[in-house]
Amino acid sequence: MMRLTVDTIDQVIEVIISKESVRLDLTGVGFIDPYSLLLLVLCLRYRQMFGSPLAVRWPVRKDALGWMRAMGFFAEIDDPKRTWRSEASSRSDALQPITHITREDSVSRLVNAFDKRLHERYPLTDEARNALVKIMFELFQNIPQHSNATGEVSDPYGLAAMQDYTDSIFLAVADMGIGLARSLSTRKDLMDLSDGSALNRIVYDGLSRFSDPGRGGELRRIAQLVRRWDGLLIIRSGEALLYMDAERGDIYDAPYFPGVQIGLRLSRRVFGIDSPMVDNGAFL
Repeated sequence: MMRLTVDTIDQVIEVIISKESVRLDLTGVGFIDPYSLLLLVLCLRYRQMFGSPLAVRWPVRKDALGWMRAMGFFAEIDDPKRTWRSEASSRSDALQPITHITREDSVSRLVNAFDKRLHERYPLTDEARNALVKIMFELFQNIPQHSNATGEVSDPYGLAAMQDYTDSIFLAVADMGIGLARSLSTRKDLMDLSDGSALNRIVYDGLSRFSDPGRGGELRRIAQLVRRWDGLLIIRSGEALLYMDAERGDIYDAPYFPGVQIGLRLSRRVFGIDSPMVDNGAFL
């Protein structure tokens, strides 16, 4: 049974963005993580934008398809035939369905909504809630602040989603904006960075498109937390991908796709969550 995860989604991206591809077969998919779900939304919309929509065969597993519905996936790709809630999707319990991030002044409201959904399910301590809220603020603000820093993208299409699993909580944010290298290029001294170099300097050096002292460094702080908390961080931008866990952090070449996509997986124990797993239709 095929799994669309941080480790496999690039194979699907290559198929979708290929001009020769006319169809995508997902019938064997039995599991999708939030990061891959958001990338799938953006990739399919990318094809639609250029007038070459893809014929897709959807998962046959009712639990996988139901979770996609519960997350609001089909509404995002304008497929009204599949947005209805079936028995399978009613059993699914999406922790936080796909949510749009459009303006900086809406970030506080969105973070509070995500926090509320998580707190309703788990008895989080104040310390744990504050830590997660801070991470969400920093990730969500990246979209309105950086995805269209040059003013050349009419709609960066910023998205966020969250899901819980047996041992972890997975948060994902994604956009179809200008990407990290183009954002940094608004500084004259940083105009020629490759995607990989931009990703490296932002995550490891705390570089920002703002030259003012004290500005930037959000992704570097999150990367440091991930290492301390034995988590997983994926950052994708253009043709580069950072894969970081507690033991390593490497940057790889990736199939080109515009914008920035981030996946963050943290152990539930970091937040003091020891309750039984939730049957949310996302477990296989």
